[in-house]
Amino acid sequence: MNAYKYSPPLPNPPKYGDVWNSKTMEKSGSDNSMDENSSQKIDNTGYESMTLLFKKQGLCKEENLNEVWKKEVETVFESHGLSCELNWDECKMTVTATERTEGGLLQDGFDRGFNALFVLACGLGTEWVEPIVSGSVYSDVMYIIIPDGMSQDDFSSKYNDFIYKFEDKFGLPPKLSCFVLYQEAAVVVLSDKAGSTSTVRNIVYSCLNGDDPFDEDHFHELFLDDV
Repeated sequence: MNAYKYSPPLPNPPKYGDVWNSKTMEKSGSDNSMDENSSQKIDNTGYESMTLLFKKQGLCKEENLNEVWKKEVETVFESHGLSCELNWDECKMTVTATERTEGGLLQDGFDRGFNALFVLACGLGTEWVEPIVSGSVYSDVMYIIIPDGMSQDDFSSKYNDFIYKFEDKFGLPPKLSCFVLYQEAAVVVLSDKAGSTSTVRNIVYSCLNGDDPFDEDHFHELFLDDV
């Protein structure tokens, strides 16, 4: 089954200049980096929690997240042993583990919960929450920073080249059955195909760290020969 069949129409990925430029690279309120816009801690009950900052203007325009949060988000998280909180005034979303989140499923479930909140912050609707938290849609959030010794211009060029080759030249999203969101300092992947998120992660980091993952040798290394 293709990922597009059980989800609403997704927006087209923004052009490169809209997601990464000199202004968004600065440490400011517009930066979506891990350090600036999210924080991880152990709450006073001893359970792990993570908080994500968001911009109201960047949320899904087809629904009011504040109005549907309890029914469409909180209920889903509770059914999977997680709790979540929306602080509308401070533009914060928090996911917290609970006593119901046990064993090896703890980290996987917690990570999926955070990914679901990240997707909401990217502007997708709450209909994505259940598939992501349940694991029926594979998800990954890759934070990207400029490697040591690489200039901002060189990194921007590599990011631009990666998006062009991944989306247009090789047309990998439909071949990997995935959809990719390019944010200011993160790449978000959604897929219904096991292994696609890790493949995209390998391509992203290989490309942005200076290698060319699209040459013949790297395609073989990344198991893309048959894609």
